Amino acid sequence: MLISMQGNWSINVKAKNAAFAQQFIVTGAASGNGTYSGTVGSPTVHVTGNQWTIAILNNPGSGFQLSDTRIKFPSIVSGNYVFDIQSNDAGADQDFDDLILTCSRPANVDNFMIYGNVTLYSGHCYFNPCRRRWIIIDTHLNLLKALENPKLKKVIEKLYPGRIPPVIINPNPPDPPPDFIPMMINITDEIQLPDKQAALYRRMENQNLKSKSKEDNTGDDMLLSNYSFERTASLTSVSKSAVYHYDKVELGLFVEPSRLLCYNEPGSNLTLAFEEYDRSASELAGGPYTGSGNRTALGNAITDSNGNYIFLFTQTPGEFLDEIFNDTGAGENIFVQMLPDIIVKVNQASPVFANVFESAPYFNIGHLKRVDICLPKEKVHPTSLCFNGNLIGEIGNVFIGGNQNINAHTTSAALDRNGYNNHLRPNGKITVHNSQAGFRAECACWVGNVDVKGCMYNARRNNADPIITHYTIRYKKPGDLTWGFVNESYLHPKFSKRNLPNYNGDLVGPFTVNLKVDGGPAKSVPAYMNIQAQVFYNGIDWEWTNLDRYMQLTTAIYQDVGPGTVYFLVEGYDSAGNLVSGARDLIAMFIDNVPLGFSLDNVWFADDGINVIKAECNLYKMKDTALNTPLNILFKANDKFGFLDHYDLGISKCGTTFGIAESIPGISSGSNPSNTDSNSCPGYKGTSELSKFGDNNSHAITYTPSAAEGGWLKADVGYSLFYVGLSAAKRQTNGYNSGLDSSSYSVAFTFAIQKI
Repeated sequence: MLISMQGNWSINVKAKNAAFAQQFIVTGAASGNGTYSGTVGSPTVHVTGNQWTIAILNNPGSGFQLSDTRIKFPSIVSGNYVFDIQSNDAGADQDFDDLILTCSRPANVDNFMIYGNVTLYSGHCYFNPCRRRWIIIDTHLNLLKALENPKLKKVIEKLYPGRIPPVIINPNPPDPPPDFIPMMINITDEIQLPDKQAALYRRMENQNLKSKSKEDNTGDDMLLSNYSFERTASLTSVSKSAVYHYDKVELGLFVEPSRLLCYNEPGSNLTLAFEEYDRSASELAGGPYTGSGNRTALGNAITDSNGNYIFLFTQTPGEFLDEIFNDTGAGENIFVQMLPDIIVKVNQASPVFANVFESAPYFNIGHLKRVDICLPKEKVHPTSLCFNGNLIGEIGNVFIGGNQNINAHTTSAALDRNGYNNHLRPNGKITVHNSQAGFRAECACWVGNVDVKGCMYNARRNNADPIITHYTIRYKKPGDLTWGFVNESYLHPKFSKRNLPNYNGDLVGPFTVNLKVDGGPAKSVPAYMNIQAQVFYNGIDWEWTNLDRYMQLTTAIYQDVGPGTVYFLVEGYDSAGNLVSGARDLIAMFIDNVPLGFSLDNVWFADDGINVIKAECNLYKMKDTALNTPLNILFKANDKFGFLDHYDLGISKCGTTFGIAESIPGISSGSNPSNTDSNSCPGYKGTSELSKFGDNNSHAITYTPSAAEGGWLKADVGYSLFYVGLSAAKRQTNGYNSGLDSSSYSVAFTFAIQKI
């Protein structure tokens, strides 16, 4: 695995206990990039740069490939930060001593190194189980669960009165924008947040200052070894406030047992983003955490296979006047360093770049501080290692089960991919029942941009197994005689470049490559680099997040003249241009980016100029004798390919229900409850499916008041507003959405009736 580094370091080979040749690669640094021998006694490697990576590789006889690595937690030794990187090669043992590197750098008074272990929590949790001093509610779903507890709800209402959401009917609602800011409830005392602290150091003026090392850019006076620690001082002193009083014992009685209902697992191979947090005025005054303070981005770190990480950052030093502190005498040579508060974030790269989780702050970080981080598994989805998985293993968050179609057959048996509680049918319609997708879909089509993920490199491969260096993706529709090559540009970021301005990623493809397609002679075709292999085999620092994604298809390109089934064929080739054995997979996708036939074209009463008169702004004036005049409605809600889930046409009066009689009974709404995977997805076309209509055009129906309503207006009512609304939903997905699109299909018409 890749080890992320920040700042300037010296690297030495500490030990080698392996028969295989060893080496390490430095990538993305300002200086010191290159490949170095893993031999004890090799020259020290000096590396500078803001953000870079180390990869350890071993050669089992078939070429160098990535070793498993793990971090040994750092310490301060003789004024230096020091830690080891341990590795395990392709040999039979699992002892992580095959090559050990020692990394060191001077510890400076303005440096801070945090390290620790990252875990993912799940289970019946409604708060973060890893922070003992607080109840931390760090997801919207956990907030909804916490509000079900009356005692905890009362405290939340006291501390966060403006953040109680409205009643939600959906049992699994998505997080509302903006990003969820964690809530912190102190269960140890009345002070919501700890005092803001600073560390005081005394300069050792009467001693010879230690000189700076050549690889360090800081001055002599910043070396931590040139200071003696005096004490920690509080910059704020918040008194207890009755405003935030609640029964801590009562909360503890149910909080501690609740922690036992949570489960933890290592947060392996995650990219973490760190921010420094400046407390807001209300927080400094003793109020609860709000997240409204200023933030400063500090950088990123990658967790190893055990979920361990290290992260080094530099804070601008603060020189404060001595008189701020009552017990610091005037003229004393004191250096004051503010202790920062840190927030950890996790971002996603697809389907769009976004923040998926933000932690509560970790307060008053010292120069070397262990910070164990606990993240909700529901929010953080690590990129999994590939152990003999299918070449097409997932589309978005939808697992594609069944047997890999290595013979690229287009028979129904070969295309039927039923597994992992999802079903990709031979015609490409998708049913999603696996809870890991985060949504449920029944007999849906594919739309938008879809992420294709799968196993391009087996992390448990045998040494003699061939390696996929390039892959192609081809497509065609049933009946087409030839395949077309996917030629869309695909980018993926490199970790060391993540902080470059306007950087979106490096090009993965397509590149023109000579490959022996279909077993023929080599010919130039558009192909993509296998970056999974480049990480594991070459140690290139491609961003680990979404490494299992190897293409993002714009489905509209392949829809061609109309919606329908499209075959996609993925093939992997070795460095000689030969098809790698078993590196072929073919699936069908039913693509339909065409919107529903949906419109509310007109709503009107026939104007006879006497009994019914249309005035301005959809106002109708009616005589008492005309108050049962039929209301004409022209509308449509259909989909010729059968992906309409349902539609509803209705009318209300002043926001309340209004009884009507339809000219065609049952026309106001439609669905097909039997349109399920278990019934072979018969589809539903909507209004065009009705025997009355039978086409995709708009159709006119009429509403008249029911006998119970006694007309559009009651005898004692002279004026009223009416609303006619039409809504619908289409069954579609890009692998991430809800499986239904209803947001695009809602329209209303307002009119008024006045007696004359």
